[in-house]
Amino acid sequence: MNLKKREIIVVLCTAARGGMRTVVESYQSTGLFETWNAKLIHTHNDGGIHVKLFYFIRALAIFSYLATFYHIKFIHNHSAMRGSFWRKNVFSSIARFFGIPVLLHLHGSEMQTFYNSSSIKKQRKISNILSKATTVIVLSKSWESFILNISPNAKVKIIYNFVTLPNIVEKKITSQELPINILFLGLLGKRKGVYDLIDAAEQLKLNGKNFNLLIGGNGEVDEVHDLVIKKELENCVEVLGWVGKEAKEQLLSKTDVYILPSYNEGLPMSVLEAMSWGIPVVSCNVGGIPELIRHRVDGYVINPGNVAEIQKVLTELIGSKSIREKYGESARQRIESKFSDIKIIPKLNNLFVKTSTK
Repeated sequence: MNLKKREIIVVLCTAARGGMRTVVESYQSTGLFETWNAKLIHTHNDGGIHVKLFYFIRALAIFSYLATFYHIKFIHNHSAMRGSFWRKNVFSSIARFFGIPVLLHLHGSEMQTFYNSSSIKKQRKISNILSKATTVIVLSKSWESFILNISPNAKVKIIYNFVTLPNIVEKKITSQELPINILFLGLLGKRKGVYDLIDAAEQLKLNGKNFNLLIGGNGEVDEVHDLVIKKELENCVEVLGWVGKEAKEQLLSKTDVYILPSYNEGLPMSVLEAMSWGIPVVSCNVGGIPELIRHRVDGYVINPGNVAEIQKVLTELIGSKSIREKYGESARQRIESKFSDIKIIPKLNNLFVKTSTK
């Protein structure tokens, strides 16, 4: 007797903290996984080589089992660059062996650097992998152009990251008399521009500006904390370490300005979240950020690595409550009109429908 296999989709993602995991958790929260009977497999996690190897081997075993005993309509393969890209290709290869369509969803902020620094042989392999995917999902128009430039046969679809708008009953805008609350959330290190931000904070303090800078995230926490002490900024800069979901929402409810002066980005979830809270954002003209933030409408889009520019725009925001309110209101409207779950989930769902019928 020929029994019909149960239909599912498989979502592949890291369990490590960061933007990719946040995106996938956002998909889950909308009920998308329930609608499509999605099975989430974590292929990677933070930790030593033994932890990473364990997750990878376990994921391979689970995926191979599902591919054998279930009807997988397609896989939604969330990938970054470097090791993540090569690991995820193993699963894409298995999927193609079983005739399963592959949605390759690229999140890696340094994808272009990864490609350009690879050997000619590896560049050809990267291009080939992209061309074999049923659809390559990217986060911005600039990423679409890059992927088509290195892999002209790739079938590319832009689907922005999104957030669900928080229900803000009352968000206090700090008065001019009190310190202005500035928030940074991200992986602490050079790529996110946190050291540039601290240098700018030093100048703001020397100029007598009234502010509190809160720095949250994992990564080079000790190094950042030591630099704050070295520059004698403890009275106006606090290093929080990793910030969980509830703590993050509490911080955002009290934040006047959000800043992420990154050198490389995709479409950062932290910026989307800040804008959804009605907070003006300062970030850089990299990745999909210029498609998200309209300069001097929702916040400021500046050049990465420019400490003087960071200082200048923060001085303007610290000094003007009306600008903070105006840009903050515009930022929330921007998310509502183009980057909310109501706008993005139907696009992803339509792609799922088209893929499942191939």
